[in-house]
Amino acid sequence: MKFTKIALATAMTVAAGTASAETYFYDNSLTALYGQSYEVIESDQAVVTFEHYSANSWGDIFVFADRLMSTGDENQDQTETYIEVAPRFKVSDFDAGFVKNVYIATTWEMSENNDDFLIGLGTDFNIPGFQNLSFNAYQRLNDDGDNNYQTTTVWGVPFAIAGQNFKFDGFWDWATATDDRAATSNFTYQLKWDATSVLGTNNKVYVGIEHATWNNKFAIEHSSGFDTKENVVSALVKVHF
Repeated sequence: MKFTKIALATAMTVAAGTASAETYFYDNSLTALYGQSYEVIESDQAVVTFEHYSANSWGDIFVFADRLMSTGDENQDQTETYIEVAPRFKVSDFDAGFVKNVYIATTWEMSENNDDFLIGLGTDFNIPGFQNLSFNAYQRLNDDGDNNYQTTTVWGVPFAIAGQNFKFDGFWDWATATDDRAATSNFTYQLKWDATSVLGTNNKVYVGIEHATWNNKFAIEHSSGFDTKENVVSALVKVHF
């Protein structure tokens, strides 16, 4: 990935943070994943992910960067970096209602070869039992191919079993078909045990799995003549700081 992309993503994150009149919440984390038998790359894969989320008086911002490393014999030298920067700008604040906030939602997707931009509307919901639940609807402005539409649902549900704390969170991206690409769906969740007290660390540490289910991964069904489905479970360790 070009250094300019990484620099611009970093600058957007810093600018969004410093521009906030008041920061309500922020969190950073590093996640290590390892999964086997990926369909598209025909290899095992390790992923290191940095995530940042902050909620501010102007809205919120979510940033993540994936460093993907294929580990099969034929792919051992293959690496890739993928980044998303997703600020949302608050236009209404209902707080106590079913709909908590309404935003102008934006996302910049950066891969090795393409830059895609998304713009639309987003909402947060107040649902008992959910730490967070949001829904965004976008128009996608695609660098490679026709524009289309996407919806993104994000959730987080903490729960306890036998005195141990767990978290079930994830997202579902669904994008419409175009003349040259089929519709895509990516449903990914993490089921994690909070190991902080057992490990005796100051930082929160989760151990668990990530389950990713793709339908037509990377929108290659139409051009290649087959539907690329993927169903991968990865081991996960996540550290918040």
